[in-house]
Amino acid sequence: MRYAVVSRGLAPERLEAEVRRIGGRDITRTRLLGQVFCELDEEQVKVLSKVAGLAVKPVKEFRTDQMLTAARPVATVSDVFYLLRSCFSPPLTGTGLTVAVLDSGIRKSHRSLQGKVVYEANYSGSPSAGDVFGHGTQVAFVAAGGQHATGEKAGVAPGASLMNVKVINDDGIGTDEGIILGIDRVCDLAEEARRKGLHATDELYPNVLNISFGGEDDGDPDNPVRVACRQASREYGLDVIAAAGNFGPKMTTVTLPACDPEVIAVGAVETLGELLIWEKSSRGPTRQGETKPDFVMWGTSIEMASEDADDRYVTKSGTSFAAPMLSGLTGLLWESGRRAYGENWSFRWVQARQVAAYFCTKPPDATVNKDNSYGFGLPAMGAMLGQLTAAKSPAQQMMESLPVLMMMTMMTAAVGWV
Repeated sequence: MRYAVVSRGLAPERLEAEVRRIGGRDITRTRLLGQVFCELDEEQVKVLSKVAGLAVKPVKEFRTDQMLTAARPVATVSDVFYLLRSCFSPPLTGTGLTVAVLDSGIRKSHRSLQGKVVYEANYSGSPSAGDVFGHGTQVAFVAAGGQHATGEKAGVAPGASLMNVKVINDDGIGTDEGIILGIDRVCDLAEEARRKGLHATDELYPNVLNISFGGEDDGDPDNPVRVACRQASREYGLDVIAAAGNFGPKMTTVTLPACDPEVIAVGAVETLGELLIWEKSSRGPTRQGETKPDFVMWGTSIEMASEDADDRYVTKSGTSFAAPMLSGLTGLLWESGRRAYGENWSFRWVQARQVAAYFCTKPPDATVNKDNSYGFGLPAMGAMLGQLTAAKSPAQQMMESLPVLMMMTMMTAAVGWV
């Protein structure tokens, strides 16, 4: 049986040496994250588990969870973000952001995704990095789909770049080994970009790691995927944004790795009508008692690129698509801040969580504090972007604040808030 061996203080070289000492077979070691994968029998697991400074965990499966929606929305999320971006001159596009999409691959030939993918890797066990299962293409489009010359819909940040890191196979299944190898590679790319002196806005410098799938929360902080996500965030400066899951309205259903405190968990609200939590959006608390999700974004009846053909689109629902919406929003906020404060200005959701109660919105009857349905709430995007213009002259502020208010009014009408 295959196992993950996770360091609890041992150096990676020592970890691998211990695995070899007890006869572990078919050994794979991550380059940066200090985890080893190998074949062990039951007796070897018992012996290795007694070694101080490591933990032995059986390799588990992860699956995507998505839902087709028959009816197309009256007003699409693409329309809303088009209004949001257009309130600024020149319009915001999310340029400078690179989102590493860990998923089932990307159909990069789709006309809304052409030229978007700047790097590809395949840890899924399937023969190619393309999207056969039909999930990664949709996630990629929501985050950074580009607008075609015919004027068709675009994603949240059409100026952003994408890294296609395939960790889910063509049947929609992945293992924590493939997922961790994918995370390790993205961390390696971030480290390589720093060594080369690249700016954080370079297309080969990953900024956000999007995970729109999950496994059951086992309450184990030493879960290999959780450990890898924490390291990616703390040691390599990547915002790890993950779907909360589609297992609501029951409580304690937020999936792994979204359940980890370091990971930005995103639930879903209804795209049309009042600002109400989507019934199937997973709720906290986590098995360890952590209040989750962190934020909510629109997640129902989302129109996006299809993996079936280069000119086809599909409508789906799920927190899988709320997560890349927040990933793409990173680019708009970051670009707006750089315009106001200079190229060295940075933005991370893990830091923004500290003041999230001041820039998120919820229904009037929801608790003001972070809760297990809405988290902090839906980021008030217009207000956040408008605040970032405060460094500009009064005349510029006046010119830009008015369109922001207009945008918020139009957005309210578009999604039917009352």
